[in-house]
Amino acid sequence: MTTKEPSIHESGKKERNYFFDTFRGILIWMIPISHFTMVGGNFHQASFGGVVYVTINVFAMQAFVFLSGYFSKKPARARETAFKTFLFPYLLLVPFFYGVRYFLNGAANLNWIVPPLALWYLVALFVYRFFLVDLIKIRRILPLSIVLYLAAGQIPWLDTELALGRMVSYFPFFMIGYFCTKEHIAKIQRLKAWHCVFLGVVLVAVNVALAYSRIVPVGFYLLRSPAASLGISWYMDILMRIVDFILPCGWIILLMNILPRSKNYLSYVGRNTMAVYILHLIVRQVVKKYSFPDPNMFVYYACIFGLASVCVVVFSSPPVSKAYNWFFDFLYEKGYGSLKRFVKWALGIGTTG
Repeated sequence: MTTKEPSIHESGKKERNYFFDTFRGILIWMIPISHFTMVGGNFHQASFGGVVYVTINVFAMQAFVFLSGYFSKKPARARETAFKTFLFPYLLLVPFFYGVRYFLNGAANLNWIVPPLALWYLVALFVYRFFLVDLIKIRRILPLSIVLYLAAGQIPWLDTELALGRMVSYFPFFMIGYFCTKEHIAKIQRLKAWHCVFLGVVLVAVNVALAYSRIVPVGFYLLRSPAASLGISWYMDILMRIVDFILPCGWIILLMNILPRSKNYLSYVGRNTMAVYILHLIVRQVVKKYSFPDPNMFVYYACIFGLASVCVVVFSSPPVSKAYNWFFDFLYEKGYGSLKRFVKWALGIGTTG
């Protein structure tokens, strides 16, 4: 087992469905674009960069969480692998990125309670998968998760601590993915070409309007903070949460209908997403510190998109992705495994008298 998400055909030796690999591949390509656009030095919400940032942040992580829920059909197995796959890497990556930030900036805070950078995703996925076996026993858990999502902006303690704000806000998409079946996917993928064109135009138009109207600050789309801390009224927060629920559903439906189902380069990238997700954060810190000073916007965005693409190509490559997975496997087996055996020996567990 590696630190990446479970295999798409974890339950058997069936022919691999490259569509879902492609889906994850295009999503992971968007993440560094989003991050570099924000910290590159020339970010303005009412701009092309703002449209790119808003567009990606209204659906990319929701789609990732949806796919994780879709491939968590075995709750017992999900609990069994949750610590090794998500929480164990998180515990190690927090001090690692503390070191990266300290080296670059001369100062940093070491805090496991408030997940730094984009590590909130690991915490959220650990909670979702570990408690899934219990959550599905709750009657009407899906509508309850949506109600809690809509109310989350009014609850002060649903903020960045333990990523509670995001954990609650993305949870409905995990449950939608869990309850989604192959039959549901097949029905969704029946849109005609003109349906896809119309849906795509509407989604892009709405994202452009959201970016340029600045009806809410761009930080809202991260869904990590209460409305009061963003200066948003309670009714605007709920209204925008409704919008920010419909939009990712629309994007997911669109991508399900337009992405290729055959093997391609994106499907390869989609099998190595975790290495890209984690390692590009190092580059993000470098970009944040030094930025891109060129005032020519064409050159600026070419650098942003180009660097993001380089990160995806390099970090998803076999040498890097295999080294990343081997590193965490080694530490888990040799470090954590040895610690468990020592504790059992010290407590006399599993020994004969």
